[in-house]
Amino acid sequence: MKFFIPTTFLVLNCLCLSATAADTAQQEQFFERHIRPVLVEKCFECHSGKKQEGGLRLDSPKFLEEGNLSGAAVTPGKLHLSRLWDVIQYDEGDIQMPPKSKLPDDQIAAFRSWIEQGAYWPESYKPHLDKDNQPAWITHWAYQPIQKPKLPEVQNASWVKTPIDRFVLAKLEGASLEPSPPADRRTWLRRVSVNLTGLTPTFEEYAAFEADQSKDAEQKVVDRLLESPRYGERWARHWLDVARYSDTKGYVFREDRNYPESWTYRDWVVRAFNEDMPFDRFVKFQLAADKLTTDDNAAEQCAMGFLTLGRRFLNNRHDIIDDRIDVTTRGLMGLTVSCARCHDHKYDPIPAADYYSLYGVFNSSDEPQGEPSPLRMVDREKPREPHIFLRGQAHNRGPRVPRQFLEVIEGKDRQPFKDGSGRLEMAEAIVNPRNPLTARVFVNRVWGKHFGSYLVETPSDFGVRADQPTHPQLLDWLAQEFIDSGWSVKHLQRLITMSATYRQASGHRERAAAADPENRLLWRMNRQRLDFEAHRDNLLAAAGTLDLSMGGKSVPMTSEPFTTRRTIYGFIDRSNLPGLFRTFDFASPDIHSPRRYVTTVPQQALFQLNSPFLLQQATELANRTAAPNGQEVSTDERVRTLYRIIYGREPSAEEQQLAHAFLEENNEKPAAVVQQVWQYGYGRFDEATGRVTEWTKLPHFTGSTWQGGPKLPDPKTGWVSLRKDGGHPGKSPNYMAIRRWTAPAAGTVSIGGTLNHPAKPGQGDGVRGRIISNRIGQQGDWTAAHGSVPTSVSKVEVQAGDQIDFVVDSRASVNHDSFTWTVNVRGVLDGQRRGFHSANDFQGRAPDPLSRWAQYAQVLLLANEFVFVD
Repeated sequence: MKFFIPTTFLVLNCLCLSATAADTAQQEQFFERHIRPVLVEKCFECHSGKKQEGGLRLDSPKFLEEGNLSGAAVTPGKLHLSRLWDVIQYDEGDIQMPPKSKLPDDQIAAFRSWIEQGAYWPESYKPHLDKDNQPAWITHWAYQPIQKPKLPEVQNASWVKTPIDRFVLAKLEGASLEPSPPADRRTWLRRVSVNLTGLTPTFEEYAAFEADQSKDAEQKVVDRLLESPRYGERWARHWLDVARYSDTKGYVFREDRNYPESWTYRDWVVRAFNEDMPFDRFVKFQLAADKLTTDDNAAEQCAMGFLTLGRRFLNNRHDIIDDRIDVTTRGLMGLTVSCARCHDHKYDPIPAADYYSLYGVFNSSDEPQGEPSPLRMVDREKPREPHIFLRGQAHNRGPRVPRQFLEVIEGKDRQPFKDGSGRLEMAEAIVNPRNPLTARVFVNRVWGKHFGSYLVETPSDFGVRADQPTHPQLLDWLAQEFIDSGWSVKHLQRLITMSATYRQASGHRERAAAADPENRLLWRMNRQRLDFEAHRDNLLAAAGTLDLSMGGKSVPMTSEPFTTRRTIYGFIDRSNLPGLFRTFDFASPDIHSPRRYVTTVPQQALFQLNSPFLLQQATELANRTAAPNGQEVSTDERVRTLYRIIYGREPSAEEQQLAHAFLEENNEKPAAVVQQVWQYGYGRFDEATGRVTEWTKLPHFTGSTWQGGPKLPDPKTGWVSLRKDGGHPGKSPNYMAIRRWTAPAAGTVSIGGTLNHPAKPGQGDGVRGRIISNRIGQQGDWTAAHGSVPTSVSKVEVQAGDQIDFVVDSRASVNHDSFTWTVNVRGVLDGQRRGFHSANDFQGRAPDPLSRWAQYAQVLLLANEFVFVD
């Protein structure tokens, strides 16, 4: 059959965005933290430029690969060809290095990861010198004071809408290029709506904007969007990437892995953006709210979740502090200060002494539990004076250093902090208008979220190895304008969204692309795809199910019944981030994320084609087009309604014809019914017949467990439940827990498994398990009490559709009856050897077959017109 689909649609999103190259900054950070310090401490004394024991040098990648007579010391990506890996294993009968003692397990694991991932080694260090032979950082653009440049003269002044445009146009004219024509009004409205709120315009909003021909029509749209509560939700999520937000701590032994009230920080950020809190105040609250509010002001003190919601590193205080230094310096100033943990920074003017000055600030701060907020920090009663840890090792203390700010920012005349830990003084230094980094870094982040590319393409590294700004004068003008506006984020975004640069169309132009293939000069708007949050939120909006309530505890995103809240309110588990998040390029919550890298992978299309979540939204969307009370609605009207909801426009005549063809062809064929091999229910066992009777499917799936309702015990079915590895029977013979296997074909099978009753002696009297064939009868009967019993059946003949039930009941006592029972069903069915495993095959609710209208709605939701911003 032909698969009818409008020609403007590409279901699998073939119009792709190029995947960005791997982030070498993270590889370098790993090398500098985990590899170089070990080489320096354990290896270079005998294997570097001064001495080459055994003819081996280890102080450059060239010498590593050359090795010595024993072969290559390191072959990138090939552990088995790397002699260095062999000798650090300390195998008997082989050379053992380092000779004094074996490396700790974590260091050995780091070397394994480093070699397997390609043995990345940063470029050999050469002092960065300027033309006057002085350190390059002295003249590096990011360390220079911000000076608001004059607006450049341009030839095509009529194109200019805001001062931004003069800087962009001057660059284009200097390259003999011209900007692209403006995007049409619909495209601009969709673009600005998604950028500012994460939601696409409704049909009514499109119509109202088209009808408003006043000179300030665009300004009114921008003002409306900035005042929407949806704005704060959208831009808070961008900030949560910077803040490495998560609702969990990571692996922390046996303590509660969930952060108490983590969501209060997320809600604070939403409110701060909605209220246009000045950015300097925004920063100070996140670092030192305890110093700026009264002790009982939980609404503000939760702002310090910026610091306290990071990974816990098995509660290693040194690593926790390092993480806080990193999120503060990279997140707010684009400085990789954490690279100075083990030695002076290789490239930037950040000595290890400055790292440990900041270490002292955070080591002089505590996290008191309880009121007013479990996320807050307070100063220790007596500040701790820091020492440099030589080579980053806490047991190897060097000179004492004062708690003070970075010399590269404050200069040689800086003064030690005097107010407790110094957190507030540090925060004030970060947002001091004389600090040349903070404003530049933030306006660059905002710019990148609007344009899909940054003025500085390394948004969290403004050091001497950072990319040069594409428009350095524009960056400085925006930074100073941002400060002059009172650090108003909304003012900054008005300037950007009202500019002619932002208004440009995103179409390809051959001559411009040949001169500037990466669009560094901004001769057009970059085409962008909806990110994970915007995509999911707009699916819900199209279905008419989006819940716009704000704030509150985080909710699960990937388990049924699916929440309809905005994605920002989803539960973020840093140690077990759902695959769905990773598939759609969600930022890692483990560390500060400078940017999201955009990929196009098959799993994205498979999600849109098969996920129960999307199929549910397609069904809800189709239902929105049907008339109430069973009244007839014409096909043309239903198609028109779908186009208005999804795309905010009317369908063309050709699209109506294609819709009719699709709907008529699919109406001729019944929807395929998916038969589940495993089903989950309850019922009773009839002793007289040896069969299961009154079997009923359990109606509710939590995402991990089938049960009678949302909460246990259920008013009707009680505790009866089934999960992948076991479950719990109900309290009466009518509510035995029954896992049902249905034979997909005729043949012979054998069954193996183990029934386990994990309760301790004295807790209940165990459970009884039975295996019942609906055609043959009982095949086995076992009792497990405070232990395990094997449950095997050697041979069962089945016909296609036969059912084998795995039945568990409570015996006499109905207490402590949780059980585990995983079973294997193996055999030859229809001439083929097949195997089924109850735990591996465990699944939730199979989606109902889509109606022809739901199928058509799904097709429209898969199209680029929906998936891309423009």
